[in-house]
Amino acid sequence: MKKYISNVGFAILICLSYPLDCPGRELTILFTHDLHSYFLPPKEEMPGGYAKLATLINRYRLREGGNCLLLDAGDFSMGTLFHTSFSKESSELILMAEMGYDAITLGNHDFDFRPDGLAEALKVAQARLSHPPAIIASNLSFGPPDSRDQKLRQMVEEYPVKKYLILNRDGIRIGIFGLLGHDARDDAPFARPVKFTDPIETAKEIVKTLKGKEKADIIICLSHSGTSPNKSRSEDELLARAVPEIDVIISGHTHTILTKPLQQGKTIIGSAGCYGEYLGVIKLKIDAKNEATLKEYRLIPVTADVPDYPPLAKKINYFKKIVERSYLALYGVRYDDVVAEIAFNTETLPQAYSLKGETSLGNLITDAFRFAIKHAEGKYYEPVHLVVQPLGLIRSSLFKGLITNSDVFRVLSLGLGPDGLPGYPLLTAYLSGEEIKQLMEVETTISRLKRDAHLQISGAKLTYNPNRTPFDRVLSVNIIEEGVDRTLLPNRLYRVAMNYYCAQMVDYITRVSYGLLKMEPKDREGKRVTKIEERIVKTYTPHGERELKEWLALASYLKSFPDRNGNGIPDVPSRYRTPEGRIIALPSWHPWDLIRGGNFITWGALSFLVTALFFLGLAVWFAVKK
Repeated sequence: MKKYISNVGFAILICLSYPLDCPGRELTILFTHDLHSYFLPPKEEMPGGYAKLATLINRYRLREGGNCLLLDAGDFSMGTLFHTSFSKESSELILMAEMGYDAITLGNHDFDFRPDGLAEALKVAQARLSHPPAIIASNLSFGPPDSRDQKLRQMVEEYPVKKYLILNRDGIRIGIFGLLGHDARDDAPFARPVKFTDPIETAKEIVKTLKGKEKADIIICLSHSGTSPNKSRSEDELLARAVPEIDVIISGHTHTILTKPLQQGKTIIGSAGCYGEYLGVIKLKIDAKNEATLKEYRLIPVTADVPDYPPLAKKINYFKKIVERSYLALYGVRYDDVVAEIAFNTETLPQAYSLKGETSLGNLITDAFRFAIKHAEGKYYEPVHLVVQPLGLIRSSLFKGLITNSDVFRVLSLGLGPDGLPGYPLLTAYLSGEEIKQLMEVETTISRLKRDAHLQISGAKLTYNPNRTPFDRVLSVNIIEEGVDRTLLPNRLYRVAMNYYCAQMVDYITRVSYGLLKMEPKDREGKRVTKIEERIVKTYTPHGERELKEWLALASYLKSFPDRNGNGIPDVPSRYRTPEGRIIALPSWHPWDLIRGGNFITWGALSFLVTALFFLGLAVWFAVKK
C-alpha cells in the first residue's frame, strides 16, 4: 500500500515538473447570436425554437459538467411577434435566464425600442429574476446628461451592465467582454444619444485590464460586429489582428454561418448564423501555461426532431397569449390567423443577398405598400409614384403553404413607430426627379459597400452601368403612371413612400456619399418637411385611427388576392415567383458609355485623370529630353 501511494505521489510530482506532458484542462463554449426573438421556428418542420435549443444546451451541460459556458453575441430581440412585449415583459431576457446564459452583449436591434425601451426591459428582468443574465457592453458610452437616455444610464448602473466579466471554470480564469461594431452602430439610429466608442481601441484597453489587473487566463469577446468575404471590411477578423491577445471571438451581426472557424493567429472566430437554427460549440484545450488550442468546433442544427424542453415551451405559450392580448388585439387579428397561401417559396435571405438587387419578395412588399396607402387614404388618395425599401429591412421569407399573421410580421418585423407600438409605419413625402435619381445611386453604389442597402422598388424602372464613376451610375429612371413608362423629369415633384426607418437614414446616405447625395423630403407644395412624423400614413382599426405599419400593409395586400383554387384562401400570384426586371444592370466599358450624360462627379474625375496624364506626360518628356 505504501509503495502504491509512493508511486502515485511520484507520478504527481512528474506531472507537476513536466506539465506539458499531462492531460490539459478543457473549456466548452456554447454560443448563439442574432436570436431575434425567434422563440418558435417559422414552421413546425423548420429548424429553431428556444425550447429545442434549451434541450441541446441541457444535454451538453450534463455531458461537459461544470466547465461549460453559454454565451450570446447580441441582437437577442426584434424579429417576431414575441418582441412586441419586449419592454413590458422582457420575455427574451427571462427565457435566456431560464436557459442559463452566463453572459450576453447588446446588438444594434436591442436598441430599436430606443434607450427608454431597453431600460424598461432591463428593469423588468431585474425585478422578476433572481439571477438575470449578465450583460456586457464594453464600448457603450453616454455623453452629457440627456433626457432621452437618462433611464438607460440609470439602469446600466442598477442592473448592472458591465464593461467586462470574470468567470471561473475548472480553475480557469475567464475574462469576457462585449463590443458593438462600426456597421452595427450605423444600423442603430434609434440608440441616439447613446454612443459607442471605437471597438478596437476599447478592446485594447479592456484586454490590457483583463490580462493585467484581472489576471485572466482566457479572453473571450462577444462581438456584434461580424465577418465579411471582403477582408478589408470583415470587422471581427480586423479585431483579431489588432488585438491578438483575444482567444475567442463569438461573431454576431452579419448572420454568418461558419461551418469551420476562422483563425487569426491564436484567435478563434466562431459564428452560428441566426434565429437559433444552430447551437455553436467551441471546445478548448488549456495547457498548464494557460495557452488555449482548439479541440472541437461544431454547429449543431436545432432540428424539428429535437424534443422541446417542457418548462420553456410552457413559458413560450404564456408569452404568445400576452402578444395576442396586448398587441394583436389592437388591430383585430390573431397570431395564427391565415391571411393567404403561396404555392412557392420566395427567396431565402442568403439568396436575396446573392441577387444583388431586385428580388421577387421585395417586389411583393413594395407593391403592397402602394396598395395599402391607396386603401388607407380612400377618396383622399394622391398617387404614390415610387416606393423604396432597403433589402436589410426584409427579415424573413415567405414559405410555401399557408401564410399567417405571425409569418407576415416576421418578414417586416423591425422597429418602433412614434406611437410607441412595434413595427415601422409607412410615410410619404415628395422628392424632385433629380433627388430620386440620387436616391437610386444608393442601389448602384452604396449597396456595393453595404449590401443590406440594396433597394427594392415599386412604380419605377431603373437601368444603370456598374462600371461608371461611383454615384453617377444611373442611366435612366422611368416612372410608371397609369401603366405607361414615363421618363423621370428632374424638376418635377414625385410622391415617394418608405418606412420610418428609411426616413431616419437620410443623414447616413449623405455621410457615406461624402455629401454627394443630398435629398430633402418635401410636401406637395415643395416646402421642406421638418417633422417627418407628420408624414406618417394612418389607417382605421377596431380601436380607432393608428399608424399604418408596414407589416399590416403587407397583410392587407395578401388578403386582397383572389382565391384561385376554391378553398376560400387568397392565393399569391405566380408573378411574384421571380424578379420581373425593375432594376437592370447594363455593364459597359465603352468610353462613351462611361461618360455619357455624366454629372459633375464624372466630369470632375475625368478632368483629374486628364490633368494627371498631362503632368505625367510632361514629366516623361523632361526625363527623355535630359
